[in-house]
Amino acid sequence: MSYHSDSLTNPRPGESHGFWPGREEWRLLRGFYLAGGLTKLFEVFWPFQFAYLFLVMERPEWALLPLMAESGAALFLELPTGVVADRWGRKLSVLVGMGVSALALALVPLATAQSGTWQLAAVLACFAGWGAGTAFISGAREAWVVDNLAAEGRSDLVRVYFARADSFKALGTVGASGLGFLLLMTSSVSRALLDSLWLVGALGVILSLLVASSILEKAAPATAASDEPTGEWSALLMGFRIILRSPRLLLFSLALVAASFPEQAMDDAFDMAMLIRGMDARLLAPLVIVSELLGMPSPLIGLALARRFGTIRVLAWFALAAILGAGVMIFRPGLWITGFLYVALTFVDCVFDPLSLGHLQRLLPSSYRATATSTVMQLGGILELLGIGMFAMLLGEHSEEISESMPDLIEIFTGAATSVPQTPIVWPGLAVPDLAIVLFGASGLLSLPLLLWSATARKAEESRQEEAPPRGAG
Repeated sequence: MSYHSDSLTNPRPGESHGFWPGREEWRLLRGFYLAGGLTKLFEVFWPFQFAYLFLVMERPEWALLPLMAESGAALFLELPTGVVADRWGRKLSVLVGMGVSALALALVPLATAQSGTWQLAAVLACFAGWGAGTAFISGAREAWVVDNLAAEGRSDLVRVYFARADSFKALGTVGASGLGFLLLMTSSVSRALLDSLWLVGALGVILSLLVASSILEKAAPATAASDEPTGEWSALLMGFRIILRSPRLLLFSLALVAASFPEQAMDDAFDMAMLIRGMDARLLAPLVIVSELLGMPSPLIGLALARRFGTIRVLAWFALAAILGAGVMIFRPGLWITGFLYVALTFVDCVFDPLSLGHLQRLLPSSYRATATSTVMQLGGILELLGIGMFAMLLGEHSEEISESMPDLIEIFTGAATSVPQTPIVWPGLAVPDLAIVLFGASGLLSLPLLLWSATARKAEESRQEEAPPRGAG
């Protein structure tokens, strides 16, 4: 199917492809939009997550280990949870994931209150639980949406959903960042106040669970029976088999996997880069607000560009923009330029991610959609985990110097730290987080050619289909 042959070009009567959904879209998808938005609305800890961990953990590199635990748990459980979703229900998988995530978030303050290696072990357990919850949700939620739309005969809304769902999440993040910023600016900042932000996040997940529990799960129209084996291990391998069947799908999946490498580590490196330049940690919230306000229309902008120029071409443009943007850090910019780059690269992600995920879903068959999506996410998780590990190793090499240069938690969150010494300067004359941003940005050179090759493979597949004789001929 052509990238352009869907109702995004010609909306049905009563539909809207602006920011707010049309009547029929709202009827079919409002539960998914609200559940995603509510989770984000209560994530008041989100703008300060890395700063909090960086300052409360007893060693600087320990701040990255919980993030590795989260990604690692999601990585190892991605395929098994995809099988759970395909065999026992996408809704069940999503609800279980939400429950596990809520519990894990609620226990973070208790875990960080421990000392020594007990602190590290407890925080790792919480974040591993959060990663497990994410694994139950990812893939299953997308497959649930796609199958519900297929059952209603509205598969034309798939790409619209992926774009608009991100807009609703961005709206929730704006609200959460605003609430968190207001709370920290109008209250006496204390460790107890910062800990309470995690409890609010857990409450949001519980509310989202209640909303999601009210959504029906509908089966997609039956497709031709598969002659593939149906055992448990065969189901686990099916995601790989589906991807390997098509060069176009394989190349596109590899591009998404490569693009996952810098995501978490680069975000954390930017937070650290701004903190070492003397930023009041509370100002991370308005920075997130600006990023999300720009990000809210960005998925729809991506759709408009894809309709005009083609999905692969637009994804390649934005991958190149991320490489060039990160490269600016070579020139050691000041705080304001660093903040601008953070916002700009967030906008790039907000265009790239939903557009690429929506395109991936359209390439996958329904029967194994959750499993195949989980396969791609698992492989991406391996690269993301590797990226976080590399950043942790870089911080670990300079752990003592970084610890001595950084103020304590309350000073950073009250603006009392008016002058923060630079972290150690490493090759080629860059501070540790600046070097990390440059290196992770350059990793985009792995995904760019894969995207372009997938477009070439698509043309080759279409040529073979045109040359193939009709079934029954001869």
